[in-house]
Amino acid sequence: MIKSLLLFLYVTVTCKLKNTVDKLSFKNQKDAFPLHYHSEFCISLIKKGVELINIKEKQFVGQANDITITHPYELHANPMYSETNLLSFDTLYVSDALIREILPLGKTFHFDNRVIRDLKLNELFEKIMITSTEVEKPLLEEFVVKLSSYSELTQEPKISKPLDNWEDIETYIEQHIKENISLDQLASIANLNKYSFSRKFKDTTGITPVHYTLMKKVFHCKETITKQCTLTEKAYEYNFTDISHFSKAFKKFVGVRPTTYQQKFLP
Repeated sequence: MIKSLLLFLYVTVTCKLKNTVDKLSFKNQKDAFPLHYHSEFCISLIKKGVELINIKEKQFVGQANDITITHPYELHANPMYSETNLLSFDTLYVSDALIREILPLGKTFHFDNRVIRDLKLNELFEKIMITSTEVEKPLLEEFVVKLSSYSELTQEPKISKPLDNWEDIETYIEQHIKENISLDQLASIANLNKYSFSRKFKDTTGITPVHYTLMKKVFHCKETITKQCTLTEKAYEYNFTDISHFSKAFKKFVGVRPTTYQQKFLP
């Protein structure tokens, strides 16, 4: 079970200011998601099936017509509910910066309950999913304000650092994200041998350093994919073994293969 959440990442990663939201639709999803995070608020409307969300020692259960939420940079996993469960859902990825633009005094959300059932919210959500980016802002503002009634508004997220020299570790990973990141180098930054570093990293974050750096690499690469780019070149640019290795890692954390993401979800 995860021993701490990675909300501390707010202090090292800045959300990009966006006037629109990213939208993804998943149909008949049957694979579990390992521990991962999103750089935005991940707000999903369940259409069919059951979604499980494991956050620290808690498990939340979303069913059809529920809205589920995770915070930016919050480690969570989505295990399979059952072998026969087929999960369909739509997701809005909304940046913390955009939330602060809409809410009073530049505040942001903090949710204790991650499952909400509100038919008016569902209606607004579905309108945003099908509305063009040029006219979705008023709908999004109405959605965010109504959603805020289910949250605690806060100026700063609750954060904690899992390791000493965490900022230095994060900086090193960011600067070498396209390389094969060395466990020995990360351990030396933390002033630990690699065995102690791996154990302490896993104990305090719930995942291994290798899992964490792979996750960071995938999401960093995802932000650089365009409709025109060559995915094989992206795979080698980010030091994946080949396109198959890249595709499997991408689907593991994002939920779709990079070809699907490029063809269906990019403007």
